[in-house]
Amino acid sequence: MPKTGRTTRLTAERNVVTRRRWTTIAVLLAATVRSAAAAADPVVFWHNDPVGPDDAVLVSGADLDVVTAARIARIDDAGHVGNATALELLQRTPGSFKFVVPAAFAAGLYRVTLTHAGGEVTIRLNAPVVYWLQAEGGDTVAPGGWLRVFGRDIVRRSERARLRLVPEAAGPPVELAPAQGDLWSARFVVPDAIRAGAYKVEIFNGEGAARDVVEAGRVTVRPRAEAGGRTYDVRAYGAVGDASRDSTRAIASALETAGRDGGGTVYLPRGRYLVSDRLEIPPGVTLAGERTDLVSLVWPDLATPPDALIKGFTRFGLRDLTVYASNHRHVVSGGFTGGDAAEPDSADIEIRRVRIRASAFFGHLRPDEAAARTARLAASFPGQLAPDTLRLSGRRIVVADCDILGTGRSLHLLGARDAVVTGNTLAAGRYGSYEIVGADRLIFEDNRVIGGDLQASGGSFNANAPTVTTSRNIFVSGNTFKGFYGHDREAVTSDAPGGYYLGAASTLAPDTLSLDGEPSDPALRNLPNPERLGVGAVVMVVEGRGTGASGRVARFERSGTPARLRVRLERPLPVALDATSVVTIVKAQSNYLVVGNSFEDTGPAVQSYGTGLDHVVAENRAVRTAGYLVTGLYYHHMQPGWRVQVLDNRILEGNVYRAIHERSDLAFEAAIAVQGLQPSNAPGRPPLVQGVIVRGNRLDEDAHIAVRGYVAASPGVRDVIVEGNTIGASRDGLVVDVGVAGALVRRNTVRRIPR
Repeated sequence: MPKTGRTTRLTAERNVVTRRRWTTIAVLLAATVRSAAAAADPVVFWHNDPVGPDDAVLVSGADLDVVTAARIARIDDAGHVGNATALELLQRTPGSFKFVVPAAFAAGLYRVTLTHAGGEVTIRLNAPVVYWLQAEGGDTVAPGGWLRVFGRDIVRRSERARLRLVPEAAGPPVELAPAQGDLWSARFVVPDAIRAGAYKVEIFNGEGAARDVVEAGRVTVRPRAEAGGRTYDVRAYGAVGDASRDSTRAIASALETAGRDGGGTVYLPRGRYLVSDRLEIPPGVTLAGERTDLVSLVWPDLATPPDALIKGFTRFGLRDLTVYASNHRHVVSGGFTGGDAAEPDSADIEIRRVRIRASAFFGHLRPDEAAARTARLAASFPGQLAPDTLRLSGRRIVVADCDILGTGRSLHLLGARDAVVTGNTLAAGRYGSYEIVGADRLIFEDNRVIGGDLQASGGSFNANAPTVTTSRNIFVSGNTFKGFYGHDREAVTSDAPGGYYLGAASTLAPDTLSLDGEPSDPALRNLPNPERLGVGAVVMVVEGRGTGASGRVARFERSGTPARLRVRLERPLPVALDATSVVTIVKAQSNYLVVGNSFEDTGPAVQSYGTGLDHVVAENRAVRTAGYLVTGLYYHHMQPGWRVQVLDNRILEGNVYRAIHERSDLAFEAAIAVQGLQPSNAPGRPPLVQGVIVRGNRLDEDAHIAVRGYVAASPGVRDVIVEGNTIGASRDGLVVDVGVAGALVRRNTVRRIPR
């Protein structure tokens, strides 16, 4: 992969960890003897799946070097365990090993038994691994509504797969067949006759016996809310849809009345309604047109536009209309109190079948007028350069079947939880993109995401905001990303610079770690409100005992004399840390499922940049993009990439032009690139990327696979499997450099052509 300004030309500010810190850690590691751990039982943290016959499996954990033998057996549909076959353990270390599923096995559910002096440990391959459960109402669903389960191996055999709703009160379980389902997600429809109440949710993916279920979470079935509420016709308040007489006060009066009455629908019949100021939608009110193509709200070229043309705070809707505007600021804003501050209790915002055509560059602007307007936008939105077209925050957000074009970002979500963005066209404007910050349980599917301006870029799912510590449980599927020519051109990327702590840590109690060094984040040094800082961040054990284990921060605190920094975890780590253990604590970016999307004329199609944990990039197609990138680096802090699977993707045309951050690189090959960007040649640094699977990908022309850790003394990449890939005509083919430890490369077909 060609070197890039943001990924391989590392600046001192981003990447230097002081020599003093690492010298101290190296002395600590050298001086410590793991006598107690030598007799410990092995613990498995993670293994990759789905897998089939003749596929390699990586197992990571602790004390795996005490395993004396391993065997594998297939479990049939009755739950019977077949004859076991001995496994050869490859590339063994205390923290990992690899093996290959026997080629003679049939596909299905496998049990692997690890034998050690103290007994046995078993793991199941291809059982459901649930990342999250999401219901139509977040944690609730009404009869006739939907439930969705996301993760790995969710549905393997749809004719047998089932979701089971087990009532927490008395009563028989309710079984549901999937309405849709594959390895990564499944959708179920709740029957009309189900009783209201709390249910435990279990899933069976169709492999093994029907009793082989995995708990998927809990959901509450609530009665279906009855449709109703008054309708307020804006014509009764004096609105005239002739595009010439100002209807602002009439529409605002109808909205205020509906809000005072407790909610309802403010109705706009066919017409073009001239508006000259902000419209505010009260809680419980929906502003609805007769039909998207029949109703438009029209703003003139305002000299001093309001902060948002349409604004609400919580529990409001907008549907079935078109918005036209020029020289605007934000177009639709929901869930923000002012500026970038999110309304803490915002929820239940629905934007459906809305078309927006908002551009500060409409009409016959002279070049000097366009430049002046661009400068004003840049001054008004520093760092962002342009306003948001849809700007929403809160719980249970729906953006569906909309057609959005604005001057800047097409869509900005902040802190969205249980959100659904589906069936939309999202066109970014000048210097625009889309940006989804700090989401948890987000479905982003079947959208068309495009550049509406030659300087528009793609976008990201990130944790890059001061108030955000996590971005997780993200499903990106069935989308088309096309035509990004500005800025970094990234179609789907993660991002969250910085971190909270890097250094030694040890276990004080099952859910408490002592942090034995100084925090990276200055705010942690005094901790006036420790319970408010870093909640939800991820603790990743990068060296020593427990390497590969991770947990989430419940809170930071100081205790003892002298006061020591501690971190309480949401749940205990699978093993206790000791004096050899080193952790990094960073904003969490985990459980991204990027599946079945199409990318054309972008920079990186999918990029895990910095911290990444348990991502899957599968079954995507790319044409003229930089490819699929897994990157761990020092991004103002140590940010590892762990347990990322790149499966069954395709690069149809990899001959690309200026598709990465380094502006001097012009035309080059696309790649599937796994890169751990160690900042120096100093020995003793932990790897930045661990546990990556690159399998079953097809690279047709001018594309290659590169695994690079760069530094032999401190390999940047550890434990990677590259197998079953097909690489067509390529100048680079398949590259694994000296900075990679524990690479298993097998069953690849590579066609090299001369440079």
